[in-house]
Amino acid sequence: MEIDELDVVKLKDVREETVVHKYPAAILPQACEIEFDDGDTETIKEDEIYKVLWIAKAH
Repeated sequence: MEIDELDVVKLKDVREETVVHKYPAAILPQACEIEFDDGDTETIKEDEIYKVLWIAKAH
């Protein structure tokens, strides 16, 4: 599954969040930072993502 910054994803625990940063493989392999509605963030592994709900298009 291809996941990029600003995509909206559904996690396996049913939360729906926005990917705000995708870490380079040399730093944290297969990890992203997600942001919640209240502005809090969390680093998760990509395997915690169930599916991409919305894909951010390039400007």
